[in-house]
Amino acid sequence: MSMMKKMLSACCALILILAFSACKEKENGGYQVSSVSIRLVYPEGSGFEPVEGVSVTLKNTSGSTTFSQSTNAEGVAVFEVPQGIYEASASDKRVADAKVYLFNGLNTSVNVTQETVEATIKLEMSLGGSVLIKELYVGGCPKDDGSGTFAMDQYVVLYNNSSETLDISDFALGMVNPYNPHASNKDYVNGELFYAAEGWIPAGTAVWYFDKQVQLEAGKELVIALNGAIDHTQTYSQSVNLANRTYYCLYDIEDFNNAKYYPSPSELISTDHYLKAYKYGLGNAWPVSQFGPAFFVFRPESTTLQAFVDDASTTNLYGGSASQPRKKVPAEWVVDGIEVFVQGADGNQKRLLPSVDAGYVELTRGMGYTLYRNVDKEATEALAENEGKLVYNYSLGVGNSTDASGIDAEASLKNGARIIFQDTNNSTADFHQRSKSSLRN
Repeated sequence: MSMMKKMLSACCALILILAFSACKEKENGGYQVSSVSIRLVYPEGSGFEPVEGVSVTLKNTSGSTTFSQSTNAEGVAVFEVPQGIYEASASDKRVADAKVYLFNGLNTSVNVTQETVEATIKLEMSLGGSVLIKELYVGGCPKDDGSGTFAMDQYVVLYNNSSETLDISDFALGMVNPYNPHASNKDYVNGELFYAAEGWIPAGTAVWYFDKQVQLEAGKELVIALNGAIDHTQTYSQSVNLANRTYYCLYDIEDFNNAKYYPSPSELISTDHYLKAYKYGLGNAWPVSQFGPAFFVFRPESTTLQAFVDDASTTNLYGGSASQPRKKVPAEWVVDGIEVFVQGADGNQKRLLPSVDAGYVELTRGMGYTLYRNVDKEATEALAENEGKLVYNYSLGVGNSTDASGIDAEASLKNGARIIFQDTNNSTADFHQRSKSSLRN
């Protein structure tokens, strides 16, 4: 080979090396790319091992960019992503002995600063529920005169996702203090919720309970007005009508007498549909956050709700303050929960444990939007009774937040269909922002 050819060959090789290096460093918008391996760790003693095909998600904490990969047979998902700080999450569902086992996990600080990074997600196991939070409406709506937001029309909808009538008489409602997700949170110690190791959820101010026997039929729902059980559309046209004889409401003026939160309920709602409170904190109202509550439904086991509340050993003082007592609700008592973050805000932090809700759903307040559960497309379409009754082309999502099933649940229900809603114990996968309340349809 001539000297000229050797020089040309060497130059070409150098160019290829430099081009490859530049490509590697400039992939994905000019950022250096790293290889990230995420290993799923199943609970010791659960009897379940890693499998191939479990979806793992990486979300850049400084933006909205997300990446998804599936695990290999060893339970490892491998990503090629730009360097930065990421949040890794995963959910898995297994069926054994006629029971549904849900596995959820979240690693909030995957630091991708090296060429090769390895991290784990510790999964927590829980049983799939039968009664779900179908919808949570807390952010309020615009006032007609444009002067601000009206948010005293909050409600929650419970739904029986099973095929049997269920007795929910001993269910109770709770919410975590701190009430807002972007507020300072004294429960974090060395980056972790201190109560995670103890296996409980802190219920602030009070818990609410049914004051009568309540049966919830299969595929049916129960609406609970969290404040203002009246027709709000008479004052604010974009609000909701909570004056309905089938609805329930929070109303216990012996403990909470703030008339702004609790005006006298509509005469259409009978007094046996009033939920009562066991109060142990200060204040004249149960202030469900308009920005992002950590809201949950629970059922006491091997005790009564009153005995649980009266037991001094179940009390925790938030930040050590005697003015902010909380009740330590065991995580295994929780029937369902939803973690809500403020849309686009910095500093959102988890309050619910991964076994209750491994993710979160974002809410834009003051727009009349509601948080609505996604449809389990496969399970719903598998029901023979739904033939010809399902309505598709769902279009009420907000931006990128929508129901990927494409099934319009409310329209299908009105058409006589039976809807099976998705339940992975991960609000990121299970909920979306809906552009209007289901009660306005």
